[in-house]
Amino acid sequence: MSEVSVQKLKDFSLFKGLSVEELGRVSRIVTTGEKEAGATIISENEPGNELFLLEDGVVEILKTLTIVTSRNEFGAKERSFIRMTGENHCYFGEMVLFGKKERSATVKAVTKCQLFIIKDSDFLSLCEQEPRIGYIVLTNIALILSDYLRRANEDIIKLTTALSLALSG
Repeated sequence: MSEVSVQKLKDFSLFKGLSVEELGRVSRIVTTGEKEAGATIISENEPGNELFLLEDGVVEILKTLTIVTSRNEFGAKERSFIRMTGENHCYFGEMVLFGKKERSATVKAVTKCQLFIIKDSDFLSLCEQEPRIGYIVLTNIALILSDYLRRANEDIIKLTTALSLALSG
């Protein structure tokens, strides 16, 4: 397993607050991967055990929506919700670090992507050896997830209000 350089990891918000030495320890559990444009990296509802850091390229996050296909029938359609780029040092699949193995969305490569990959078992072993690293990384993830939840709650309020107005008018 070849190590990823500390310089490449330090720009990811996931590792904010880690020292150079701690980033060096993290780099030992990171592998690299590449996906061609159009390739699926993660599939919704499938089990997974890896966290992905997007070093270069563009990915699209898709969710399956239930839609009305006819008067009495429903179907499923994937809808793109987010595009992420390597320039932003994004990551996805982080829920595996919290024990959630089933993927909540599909992630597809829009362009050729360079990825850093961390297996959940490697991360948990590192946390046992280096509790401070685990604490910092999991805190960083929790802060971002709480921001996502806050925004989702705001969207739910807006949608509920719009639906209420539409039904009452």
